[in-house]
Amino acid sequence: MKKVLLYIVSLLILGACSDEIPGYHQSLRAKRVILAYLVANNNLDNYIMKNVQWMYQSLSTAQDTCTLVVYYKPYSSNKYLETAEILEFQTDGYGKINGQEVLTGSSLTTENVIAQAKHHQARLGIATDPNIMKENLRMMQDIAPAESYGLIFGSHASGWFPFLNALSRSFGQDGDENNTIDIPRLATTLEQSFPSGNLEFTLFDACMMGTAEVFYELRNATRYCVASAMETPALGFPYDRFFIDLYKDVIDYSKICSETIQFNKENNSWGTYAAVDCTAMGEVAQAIQSELLSHQSELQTLDYTQVQQYGYGQYKYFSFDVVDFISQLNGGVVPANVQNSMDKAVIAKDCLDGEEYPLMTLRIDPERFCGMGMYFPGRNISYTWDRYYQSSIAWYNAAGWDKIQP
Repeated sequence: MKKVLLYIVSLLILGACSDEIPGYHQSLRAKRVILAYLVANNNLDNYIMKNVQWMYQSLSTAQDTCTLVVYYKPYSSNKYLETAEILEFQTDGYGKINGQEVLTGSSLTTENVIAQAKHHQARLGIATDPNIMKENLRMMQDIAPAESYGLIFGSHASGWFPFLNALSRSFGQDGDENNTIDIPRLATTLEQSFPSGNLEFTLFDACMMGTAEVFYELRNATRYCVASAMETPALGFPYDRFFIDLYKDVIDYSKICSETIQFNKENNSWGTYAAVDCTAMGEVAQAIQSELLSHQSELQTLDYTQVQQYGYGQYKYFSFDVVDFISQLNGGVVPANVQNSMDKAVIAKDCLDGEEYPLMTLRIDPERFCGMGMYFPGRNISYTWDRYYQSSIAWYNAAGWDKIQP
């Protein structure tokens, strides 16, 4: 009788495992899993590799089961990976990752971190191709099922810009400079990759993503977004200081911003960072539209060179501080509808004083940093930018720029 029962139980166990995807193991459904999509097939590879080590370092302090899944597309000179792979790290809450003692001290090296990962074959191809991105994000979720996800993007970027030349990329650079993905396609890709709407946050470890154009485009893809309005230092975010906090039910986004600013300060860099509730961007758009339509004559004469802006070099005037822009339209006053909508959207922010920590000639005034920027179309800043902005960026119509008389 016991043999019969054992046989039946064995059949049930085999049946329960029959839906496993080959090459994967099915994890228990976690409350939250952090995914990192790192397009490092460029000159940031060494820095992004170090970022993975910092993530591991913070993850190793977990007192519960936590999972990190990393898609990594390496540069040709990478010593540890030859091709795109998906790396899995799972803590047990008792000092082990992937069943091995956590790496500490002199053992905590990038080489050892990559060696300790569970390696899965990624879908090969251009990492910024929407189909390749969707397939890899799907595989990452299959590896680590969860109620909610946080997603870190790491690579080169240039905000809402389309690909125009070697220095304008929207998001990502996979080898060739034109292997990038524009923000509308990125938003659609994320919506399709997380059809349950369970992408809790997206953190952009990339330049110039902290604009109203990006946040509004992502409003149906992710709840929160962490990004910088300006170019970011190559060192990236100090994940060793806050990464483990990303698994908490309520994330302290102020800590992420402040720790990153402190890290940049220690490294004599620059920086602006903000966390934005993308679902509140509709209300922001309505408030901005009301102000733009009420001040059409002032728009024609506004000296935009006096507005706090976030671009340097060829990016100069790509993005102006939203609140400072509206304030100057109103003679230095911020209307209540704008302030209220921004208070709902920008849930955390921090920056370095640009007088002490400038990016070359670009200086940020902390008193005029609201957390996000936006472009000023129709003033001949760039005909190419204007044409793309009008045809492709949803914020253009949402904020009422399409209604402004030339």
